[in-house]
Amino acid sequence: MRTEAFCARQCVALSKFLPATCCIEPAEMRAPLEPFSPHDIEVTPDDCAHHLEINGCLILREALPADLCERLAGFVDAYLQGAQQEIAETGDDFAREDLDQRFFGNVRCRERRCDLKLPLTDLVQEAMESLASNAGNLLEQRVCAEGRLAELSCLVSDPGASCQPLHPDTPCDVSSCAPLLTVFIALQGITKDMGATWLCPRTHAAASHAALDAVPSASRASPAVLERFGATCAACEVGTAVFMDSRLLHCGGANQLVEDGGARRRLLYATFQIPGNTPAGSTYSIRDELK
Repeated sequence: MRTEAFCARQCVALSKFLPATCCIEPAEMRAPLEPFSPHDIEVTPDDCAHHLEINGCLILREALPADLCERLAGFVDAYLQGAQQEIAETGDDFAREDLDQRFFGNVRCRERRCDLKLPLTDLVQEAMESLASNAGNLLEQRVCAEGRLAELSCLVSDPGASCQPLHPDTPCDVSSCAPLLTVFIALQGITKDMGATWLCPRTHAAASHAALDAVPSASRASPAVLERFGATCAACEVGTAVFMDSRLLHCGGANQLVEDGGARRRLLYATFQIPGNTPAGSTYSIRDELK
């Protein structure tokens, strides 16, 4: 897969680094969260794209190698600490607000949780190249060859972070633009107690959105509501990726206290969009120089 398309000061076009696909007979339909492998995406891209289209999500094992994830986790921790320190040492309120917007995206339930916008360093570029190598056929199928990078960030939650309310990232109605495709990648193994993402397969539809709209906002993080919408905990191993239609109902789980199994959870994520389609709702967490 060609990777030189990742350039810090221009939009990323998938056509510049995607390989030719290989057409193989579709495999049998899997359970919504049954994982795929990079080999599956290489040889049966149509089947993988169909799984994602039907379920609104797809799990990919070994999207990034473990050693790369470990280096990225260290980078995220250091970069986050530096950002927080720079903001804390800034005395002017307006300057602090500007720095906060530069470093962080808008995320639900921000206490002990943040959305850290990432610069396209050599290490982050290496991660994007590895993702392109392992999942380029699926990206091309679901976004199109000229898809653009709309988000590049890392979700970080620490012990004590609460469960987010169930939500989609973009709306689902007849007037909406084409959905975004977000790829979340675990930079360490993630257990349920660490606040693993909850996914509600097949809820990327208007009826599911209408049903959620009828639920009081204060109740949307409750176990009963998660169960009602078929939420499944996406606990996973390091390097695993979750491909998600932006209309799918989902939420970040509660990160328990350390004594109860909680630990820092880091999710690198990249979001792609079809050119000319910018649906409402998304935070579009990406640094200004990458837009």
